[in-house]
Amino acid sequence: MKILCKSVLAFALVLSLQNSAAFCADIAAHQKALKDAQSSINTLKKEVTASKWYPQYHIASFAGAMNHPNALAYFNGEYHLFYEQEAKNAEKNSMPFWAHLSSKNLVNWKKQPLALAPNEDYDKDGVYAGSVVYDNGLVNLFYTAYSEKKENDKIQKTETPCLATSKDGLYFGKSANNPLIKTPPKYLETDIFSAEFFRDPYVWKQGDKYFALIGTRYEKTKDGAVLLYKSSDLRNWEFVDITAIGAKGEMGSTWDCPNFLHLTNEDLLIINPTGIKPQGKMFLNKYISGAFIGKLDYNTGKFKQKGPFALLDYGFDFYAPQAVKASDGRIIVIGWLGMPDSALHEASENWSGMMTLPRELKIVNGKLSVLPVEELKQLREEPISHSEVKFNGSKDFFNIKGDAYEIETVVDLTNSSKFEIKLRESKIQDTTIVYDKTAQMLKLNRDRSGHALRGEREVKLPLENNLLKLRIFVDRSSVEVFANGVAMTARVYPDKASSGIKFVSAGDAVIKKLDFYRLKSVYD
Repeated sequence: MKILCKSVLAFALVLSLQNSAAFCADIAAHQKALKDAQSSINTLKKEVTASKWYPQYHIASFAGAMNHPNALAYFNGEYHLFYEQEAKNAEKNSMPFWAHLSSKNLVNWKKQPLALAPNEDYDKDGVYAGSVVYDNGLVNLFYTAYSEKKENDKIQKTETPCLATSKDGLYFGKSANNPLIKTPPKYLETDIFSAEFFRDPYVWKQGDKYFALIGTRYEKTKDGAVLLYKSSDLRNWEFVDITAIGAKGEMGSTWDCPNFLHLTNEDLLIINPTGIKPQGKMFLNKYISGAFIGKLDYNTGKFKQKGPFALLDYGFDFYAPQAVKASDGRIIVIGWLGMPDSALHEASENWSGMMTLPRELKIVNGKLSVLPVEELKQLREEPISHSEVKFNGSKDFFNIKGDAYEIETVVDLTNSSKFEIKLRESKIQDTTIVYDKTAQMLKLNRDRSGHALRGEREVKLPLENNLLKLRIFVDRSSVEVFANGVAMTARVYPDKASSGIKFVSAGDAVIKKLDFYRLKSVYD
């Protein structure tokens, strides 16, 4: 195929794009936009100050604002994480673009060239989340193009699914067919879906067809929904039907970042609803991430749900995860360790945002189970162990403290009614994990986590044989807790001096096993 552009490009870049798709003529304009974005990041990076909150072993922004993951993929023997990045600090905003990291083992990550920047009329105000399909030697990157236009003194906001393609997975050219789907479908002739909320295409191949889920809002009822499209060539898309939709506002007003995966004999539909009303102590976050277990009918486009909506995380800060099936069949997810509109206090240091640790999703006895991936054990060093420690009241260990570590513990609560672990502890601060045996509730409390953070989250957690089993990851400004297939996550902002770890029990508790590890950095 002949590539036309306004200026001569580097020979290697042309080779990487040839024979990969029909591209926009102005490839050079996209490359200039990427270069300008990188220059802004480089300038801002010089202003990044030393941070007591920058993580040791989590993916975090090098400079500017890292927002949620845009796509997670596996091809050519490596995992690839694309994420939303902005070149901004506390005083200056910028349009988001796609940044890119790669890893051979989900643990050590390498920075790659920026993948996408806004430069066309249809994406001039931002390039947002989507997915990646590797097919026939080509890396097909699907993204959400965002644009604003003033009409009759009002701002019209439009989101459309678009495509960029690459042969080497590093340098992407935007398709001449963009936008792939120019408007949302009409349904029942007059009822329509929102053009402002028509986003986050998740694309996969099934047999000889491609399918795409798009998150949206059904304007008639203001319910979140997911739509299914199909294609034979990744460029021409046909609307199939509404795959799933909320009812009477009970599942929020918009569904973002859908993901679809097949596990064993079940399908998993991941959605991120906005605006679910709290139900007691459930759904206290404005932005929710969760999944339905069920089965997708590819002919009708309908998803048949089995069982209730299951949260992917029961803490404070987990949003917009991206999922991928690994080469060994595991389902791996990485989410944003943050929330839209949340106060990211590190922004004053000219960086903000981080990702969760990679997690594996399983379906166990018909229920969703969330676990840290096995590869994380490669980060462990300087192990310290204690066992068969019986105590009542408070207990700490002189050789266990810090701000970046993993704890794996099993505690016998046969004779204890309440058990706590205080993390990043000092006289004035701590983040507390609480298990209330009477209520069978695991709680994460950050009333004393620093910078006026407040609140508590909880999840029902019955014990087997009165044994509480926890894996806890603390990394300077974050806490991730895993217990019996559930996860709880939070950003925290303690002082550097708050490095203690204290155990507290109401009644006799026995720490059967306590393994403490310092964890290495994740960047190559």
